[in-house]
Amino acid sequence: MKDTESLISAHHNYLVNNVLTPGFILGDPSSKDTFYLLADVVLPGESTPRFSARLFDNRGCFLLELDWNRIRRNSGRCPYQSLPGGFRILYDSGDPLLSVRTESFPNGYLTHIQGKLYDQNAKVRMETSYAGIRVYGEAQLSIQVPYQPK
Repeated sequence: MKDTESLISAHHNYLVNNVLTPGFILGDPSSKDTFYLLADVVLPGESTPRFSARLFDNRGCFLLELDWNRIRRNSGRCPYQSLPGGFRILYDSGDPLLSVRTESFPNGYLTHIQGKLYDQNAKVRMETSYAGIRVYGEAQLSIQVPYQPK
């Protein structure tokens, strides 16, 4: 029997495509104007996950940029709400766009993500699936160290 290397962090994970992962990237964070979502690795001693993203609506229209959990450009006028253990971003209509909530366990943390995200071509890139998310298209489903821009 062949041994396999576990990609699960002993400290913090996200549930993506029914698999635990310490961090992941959808799309290309180094692009200037296309969709991406970065759920970065949370280092030991920290408990707050860092999200960066460029988000679009279901017509492919730009909504906002998120940089380490803070909205930077917000042409979609999307409200940001801090919540215990996370945050929520809404469409200007009040409907949920993205929700992030971190749950604490005796041995670590699990961040729950909810929402349905689209790229600049109006294609679904992420959607809620049970307790986690399902992702589609270009993705790096497991990053082991914090993201460093190229």
